[in-house]
Parts: sequence; C-alpha cells; structure tokens
Amino acid sequence: MDVFESTQLRNTFIKKVGSEFKDGPIIRGKKIMAGKLKPEIRKDFIPDIPELPKIKIDFIKHIGRLFLLLSIVVSTAHAQSSSDIQNYINQYKQIALDQEKQFGIPASITLAQGILESGAGRSGLTRNSNNHFGIKAMGGWNGAVYHAWDDEPQKSRFRVYSNAAESFRDHSLFLKNNGRYRSLFSKSVYDYRGWAIGLQKAGYATATNYASALIGFIDSYRLYAINGGVKLRAGKTVIITHTASNGRKPTFDASCQQDEDEQSEEEQTVSNAIKRWVVDINDVRCTILYPGMTLSSIAMKYDISKQDLLEFNEIASEANVNEGDIIYLDKKKKKYTGAQDFYRAKVGDTLYNISQQFGIRLSNLAKMNDKDLFSTLTEGERIKLK
Repeated sequence: MDVFESTQLRNTFIKKVGSEFKDGPIIRGKKIMAGKLKPEIRKDFIPDIPELPKIKIDFIKHIGRLFLLLSIVVSTAHAQSSSDIQNYINQYKQIALDQEKQFGIPASITLAQGILESGAGRSGLTRNSNNHFGIKAMGGWNGAVYHAWDDEPQKSRFRVYSNAAESFRDHSLFLKNNGRYRSLFSKSVYDYRGWAIGLQKAGYATATNYASALIGFIDSYRLYAINGGVKLRAGKTVIITHTASNGRKPTFDASCQQDEDEQSEEEQTVSNAIKRWVVDINDVRCTILYPGMTLSSIAMKYDISKQDLLEFNEIASEANVNEGDIIYLDKKKKKYTGAQDFYRAKVGDTLYNISQQFGIRLSNLAKMNDKDLFSTLTEGERIKLK
C-alpha cells in the first residue's frame, strides 16, 4: 500500500501538509533536495498517540504481498479470529437454515454475508443493535435506530433489532423484495458460487472481491455442507442427480464437485488472511483489511469515521488500500518502541511501507533518517526506527 505511487496522490498529500511542488517538494517554505534538508510536517497532521499495553505475538505471512513485521506487539481488541468465525457459524446456522427453507436463500450465503458484514458478530454495530447485515434505517423503518460510521461524512442511521433472528429475517426480506436480486432466486440453494457472483453483479457490496470473499469463507468453513451441499468446482454447472428426500442428502454429478482436501483459490486467500491476525503494532491498534471488506466496513466495525482511518493511515483515498493491508485504528507513533533499532530495506520498500510496517508516522521516520518523504531506498540500506 503506497500512497505515493502516482503524481496525483503525491500532490494530494503535499497539499494536505500545506506545501507545493516546483523543482522539488517544498514543505513550509523549505525545499528538500536529495534528502539534504529535513522535512517539516504540520504538527496537526499526525498528533500524539496514547500509551497502550503490550503483549508480543508472532506474525504470519500475508498472501501475495509478503513482508515481515518484526517484534509486533498486540493488545486485546475486537479482531475476528478463526475461532470467532466458527463460534458465529455454530450460533447462527440454524437461523440461516430457517431462512433458506422460508425464502430460498442458501444458508451458506447468509452465514458468509453475516461473517463479513458483522465481523463474525464482533462489530460495534452488531453488538449494540443486533444488526448483522448493516441494513440502514430507511424505507419506512419505524423501529429503534443506532448511529454508526460507514462511508458517509457523518454517522448513519442503522436498524436496531430485538434479536439476531429478526436481523436475519429482515436481510432475507431485503433480498426477496428487491428487484435487483430477483434472478438469484431461480438458482439452486446449493449453488453458492452462482449466488455469490450474482450478489456482486447486482451491486450488493462495493468491494470488488466480495463474491470471492463469500466463496472463500464458504469453502474454508465448509458452509456448503450445512444444507447437505458439496464443495463446488469453479466454472462448473451445478448438476443434482438425486434431490433430497426423506432426510437423505442430495447427490451431485462428479463434474461439479471439488475434492474436500483440494483448496480453491478463494479458500486459500481467506485462510491466509485469517491467519494474519494482528490487533496492535507499536502500541497502536490496527487490523487487517480482510477479503470482501472496505474501509467503510472497518469504520462500521470499530465505530471510527472513514476520514479518521484515512488520516491514521496517511492515505488520500480508499483507492490506495489493498486486501491484506494493515489498517491503523489510531494515530501512529513518532518512533518505534520495540527492541529493534534499525531495519534493512528490501527491494521495492518505501518509507511509507516501512512506516506502516512498524507503526511510525511517515514524517518522523523521514526526519530521523534525514530523508525526503519520497526518497528512493536502496536494497540493504539501514533505516533508523528510533
């Protein structure tokens, strides 16, 4: 996640700190040439951080973009783990099956959406309102309302339910009564891949990988088996050779089945993302942008405005965030407080990447290394962390 890969973002950031470009970046009247002068960043852009307790944990690799977080420190927070997800499934699978029976929506899809939308039941919205699917208080809603952050500049109004079952039913009615999703109800309740792709095409969520995330959760946690279904092979038509009857499960043509032990591409992505479970770096709360999530999802989950998330992570827009990136929930610190004093730059490293890796404000990292914010780093170069 590098905000300075494009000229537009570079200019946006410099404008944010009250500077402009000519022959080089000018920050508060001082030109930075080849890192010879230290940049002076506006103090109000990245304020101080409160102290938080430490507990050390190991860091697990992230799929695709691999880098090592050294000496990560962790504290208790509302991060979703694999056990949280399994507990969520166990608690709500019967409700999901009831919805499938009544409305024809696959229980696997309902559970996967609930996991994503509610952070496996741990989001602030869900814990305070029993709202598992982020349904807003619109369309003639006369019930109680809970205010929470999402993608709006002010807190949005969300529906409050007496219990989870009400939320699941309202979600089913939302899909059933909305013309955008009408075509989905012609699909089999065992065709979770078709449903996931159809939901994304119909615009259910803004995340471009929403369908893949749903499929990944379903495959990873065998949600397809809840209603007697099987693991489906990508791109194959679901063929049922014998329908379910008298308590017997349906049987499927071998051409559409994938072996239980064979990981799908979506499953591998979700499994690796869930393993990368961090909640604190350098005494600063953070999380991971899991598959199918957006900054708006994180804003809702942790009750933090999207604008604050952009500032905490020193980025100009959500377009600069990628799946698997670290997202800070508080302002980063001026220096690294762990045992490590230096970091050796790797190929492709930038000061911004390192600042995110160790929870250090970009301006402070640049200053302590006597560098321009946009300096090119060489492989093996020693970067001070404190």
